[in-house]
Amino acid sequence: MKSMMRNAASPSIKDCTSTWSSTRPTTWASSSPCTNWRSRTARISDQLGVIVDSVRGAGRLLFSYNNMQLSDLTRIAVIGGGTMGFGIAINFALWGYPTIISDLNDDVLAGTRANITHALQLFVEGGLIGQPRAEETLARITTTTDLAQLAAQSDFITEVIVERLPDKQDLFKQLDELCPPHTIIATNTSRLVVSDIGVHARRQDKLVLTHYFAPPHIVPGVEVAKGPGATDETFELTCELLSSARKIPIRVRGEKSGYLVNRIQHAMAREASQLWAEGMASAEDIELGIVSTFGFRMPHEGPFLHYDLAGIWKWPEDARNPHAIENEKLREQMLKAQPWFLDPANFDEAVEKRDREYIRRLKELYWKDTDY
Repeated sequence: MKSMMRNAASPSIKDCTSTWSSTRPTTWASSSPCTNWRSRTARISDQLGVIVDSVRGAGRLLFSYNNMQLSDLTRIAVIGGGTMGFGIAINFALWGYPTIISDLNDDVLAGTRANITHALQLFVEGGLIGQPRAEETLARITTTTDLAQLAAQSDFITEVIVERLPDKQDLFKQLDELCPPHTIIATNTSRLVVSDIGVHARRQDKLVLTHYFAPPHIVPGVEVAKGPGATDETFELTCELLSSARKIPIRVRGEKSGYLVNRIQHAMAREASQLWAEGMASAEDIELGIVSTFGFRMPHEGPFLHYDLAGIWKWPEDARNPHAIENEKLREQMLKAQPWFLDPANFDEAVEKRDREYIRRLKELYWKDTDY
């Protein structure tokens, strides 16, 4: 559970030192920005000209469950304060949920706090939120190295530790023993499956997948899948929770490594790599070809809507025979384990530039009607 640590935090936002509250702020019910999320989602869908299908989850807001409903999920926990964990915590805290992050030691958590502060400052500079909102968000986030304390007080836990099955299995077993019976436990993974991760847990009805995409505090979509024993109620409640935190639940049926989005994304990456290996273009020009053409369209349309709008009713015949990637040049490049063209010395700068652009898109496409 290693964290990417920044050297300095923004001085304009105070450190997160507040006590973790056991309930939402008293203003939550009346003034939470997610109150009108259902209607806003519909407007966003109209603006994009496509159906943002989180409506299936957000449209069931306040749906009543046999034992639990959204109002029962007042305390959120994230285990693992690294690249994904700090962003997931930001997202819940931003929308009113007291959130606690756990990691191995205080040094790691210091890096987590620095990352949170920096990310919120980018939100402010990008005009997505105001400085008071950033302060309020930071005040809702606390950290701990005490897993037992975290587990005993949490209603919904997301683990984002290293992608090693034995480690995740051990963590799920511990959480199963430490958490109250009602606590839902989610894993953030695209390679592993819930049935393997939670094999030693007794609460099979409360195990789910919530797979976020980097950077998780910005990218709206989250894949959601049930563990084999999870109830429909647990699944729907998870989707509802994500919707209340302004995420778009992507409902995945069944379990399979890679799930949905990564399988599509990796298929494109394999073909792009093959084109490079064949000498068709440089990595830079292949990248340019993607982001300046169909990449430009993708905030508004995916492949199915594109095919519909383009009047292509049948898949092209050649799409049924994709090239197998069996190329020695490509194999050598992969073994180098080096960036294609990004200078490692410019990594932090490139990440910040990416996040600023994503914030601009998030504001224009998904938060357009929101004033903060």
